[in-house]
Formats: sequence, structure tokens, C-alpha cells
Amino acid sequence: MIRFFLAIAISVCLVATLPAQDAPPVFGQDVMHDLHLTLSAKEWERMQKVSGGLTLFPPKKPVAKDGEEPFEWHKSPGFGLEFPWVHADLVANGKALKNVGLRYKGNGSYVSSGEALKRNLKIEIDHYTKDQRWFGLRTLTLNAGAVDQSRLREALAYSVFRAAGVPAPRTAFAKVSLSVEGKYTNEFLGVYTLVELVNKDFLKQHFKAGDGLLMKPERQVGIVYLGDDWKKYQDRYYPKRDATPKEIEHIIAFAKLISKADDDAFKKDVGNYLDIDNFLRFIAVNTMLPNTDSFLTTGHNYYLYLNPRTNKLAFMPWDLDIAFAGFPLMGTIEQQTHMNLLKPSPNRIKLVDRLLAIPEVNERYRKIVIEIAGVAFTRQKLLSEVDAMAKLVAEPLAQEKKAKDARQEKVDKFGAWVVGFFEPQPPIRMFVERRTAAVSAQVLGIQQKK
Repeated sequence: MIRFFLAIAISVCLVATLPAQDAPPVFGQDVMHDLHLTLSAKEWERMQKVSGGLTLFPPKKPVAKDGEEPFEWHKSPGFGLEFPWVHADLVANGKALKNVGLRYKGNGSYVSSGEALKRNLKIEIDHYTKDQRWFGLRTLTLNAGAVDQSRLREALAYSVFRAAGVPAPRTAFAKVSLSVEGKYTNEFLGVYTLVELVNKDFLKQHFKAGDGLLMKPERQVGIVYLGDDWKKYQDRYYPKRDATPKEIEHIIAFAKLISKADDDAFKKDVGNYLDIDNFLRFIAVNTMLPNTDSFLTTGHNYYLYLNPRTNKLAFMPWDLDIAFAGFPLMGTIEQQTHMNLLKPSPNRIKLVDRLLAIPEVNERYRKIVIEIAGVAFTRQKLLSEVDAMAKLVAEPLAQEKKAKDARQEKVDKFGAWVVGFFEPQPPIRMFVERRTAAVSAQVLGIQQKK
């Protein structure tokens, strides 16, 4: 009898752990979702009331009229844009999700598409309807790729980070359409990149602990000592929750170590604050891609996580839509093709320069560069992914162009400052071929100097 009940218990456990056969994958380079948003005319009008920004005369925030629901705002720390949340209905792959929260999102990527119908979107499925989920997800981050002509850069870049052992979001693609009463009926917006959110679930998966301090720095090149007042750090590091006194002390002490300590003290103590292997992989991939709108250059588009299990900081990438030489303000296409792997931040960022000045850390970095180039950044791997994704998005991208032409939309507002202002953005396949060849040549030189 005992054996009988034990067998039943084991069977139940096995069944419980099996994946649902009818549940499709949410993420994957071969996944294309179908999303349809429906808004009332009033909610659509509210959604357009974006305010703030880096202008001399930013639009003023509207105030709700008597009897109306008050505006709820999300402020983007980068450019200071403020986006109103609105009510919408979502049909995702045929599943109806009522009363979701919807807003625009972004900094430069939003400004680049500010006059287009297709813009970055954030959907919070449970924003107004508690416990509502879509395949376990609370939030959908949808990037329009306004300054990436291929729409493939973001998904490919995240893939390289993951293959290199850096915690990084997964991606998928989505065809998004829109209905607004009296204005649009099943209007096709286009192909979006769906990016996994860096939240507690993500952190638990990668760090076995999701309750550490997560930060998303803006306008902060490197880790800089700003004194002992935490408020000064809050305005640069943007923690996702209130930091504890011990976390504050730890982060300020690390910044002080980088800025003030002598070489012996830095070498001795840096490993107590930083996950060095994670950081070396992070800067190696940013340089290899290259991703020139990042921690190494503009001081944003990354996450910092103080892991409570190790009490060390780890780095994660974000907003990779202009990787692979999509950002000419940081060098010509030729310069980015041959960017030096061994000089990820020449005399710009103290943490990078001081770490690589330690002989054993420098040797470890060289080994990581060689490893990543041979595993995560090979010509065959990247071109295979590019070709597969290009095939997947080809038809909906043609449909997107047809819909945009029918609306007679002008060129995206400031898209030209990134795409083609100095020289045409390189086709991603062509750039991958050239950059992987340049990386292979550099790696061969590193190996021969050993």
C-alpha cells in the first residue's frame, strides 16, 4: 500500500514538472507573436500627451478635467520625457486581455519616432487588473526599432551577450496592430522586438536571488565617487527600490575605492565589490559588437545589480537596438569595424583602466576575449541567426512599409541623426561579416603574442 501511494506521488510530481504541451514559447529568435491593441478615442488622445524632454519649451503636463480620472505618469530618467498611462484592451495570439496599462517608452529611440504611428510601447498586463498574466508575464516591452533598418540588431546583440555568459534578456518578435474608435481599424503598426524585462523573476533565474538592489544608471560614465550623500547617487543610478543602509555604504565604498584608493588597495579589494568575471565579459561583448551607446561610452543602457548572495555588483545590457555600428556618432563604420578589443575604454573609465592594469586580470580578460570570439561571435553563428531572423521578419516588414506609405508618414522626426547623418547605416549582414573577420584577426594577434 505504501509503495502504491509513493508511486502515485512520484507520478503527480513528474506530471507537474512537465511543460504544458499547448504552451508556445514566449521568447526565441524564431518566435513571432500577433498582438492587437484597442483603445477608446479618449484614451488614445490621453496617450499622445507626452510631456517633458530635452527641449527649451517642453510640452506642459495636462491636468484632468472635473470628473475625469487623474493622469498617471511615468518619467523616463534619460531625456526626462513623461508618458501617461492609459487603459487599453489587448488580444495576444488570440487571447483576450482586458483593461491593460499602456504607454509609450524610451529616450532617443522614442524621439526618433516621435511623429510616426509606430513607437516604443510598454504594456503592463496587470496595471489595472490585478493578477492578470500572459504566459506568466506581467509586462511586455515592445521596441519599435526606429533607428535600425534591419530590425535585427537588438535580438542579435542580446544573443551574443547570453552566449558569452552575461545575464541578458531573451527576445522575440511581434506583429502589432491598433484599433482606435473613430480613427483606426486594425491598423498595422509593424514589427516590434519583444524584450524580456529585467525584474525579480529575471534576477532569480540568473542570480538565484531577486531581492538585491537593482539599478539602471543614466548619464553616469563609469562608477564615480560623488561623496557620501546617497541622494547624489540616486539621481544617477536610479535604484528600483529604496536601498538599505548597508547597500548604500557598500556602493559608496566601491565608488571611493575606484576613485581614491592606491593601486595596491584597489587590487586587494576590488573583488570584494565587483563580480570581475561578469564585468570582463560585459565590456568584452560591448566592445566586440560594438555597442557604442553603452556603459563604455554614453554612460547608460545597462543595469547594475548588487547580488545579496555575494554582495558583489553585476552588469547587464539593455537597449541594444543600435549595436553593430548603428550609432555613427561614436566613430565611422570603418573605425567601428576595427575597434580594438584590448582597449574597451582608453583612458575614459577608471574602473576599466584600473582593472586591466592588473596583470592577472588583464590576462583573464584576454582569455575571455578569445573564448567569446570563438564561441559567441563566430561568423557562422551570427550569419545563421541573421538569415533566419531576416526570413521571419521579411513579410511583415514589407507589410509595415506598405502601411506606413499608405498613411503618408514623413521621415521619423530625428531618426536621421543616427541613421545616415554621417554615412549610411551598414546592412547588418555586411557589418557582421566585416566585424567577425576583424575580430578573428585581432584574436590571432593576441594568441601569437602569448
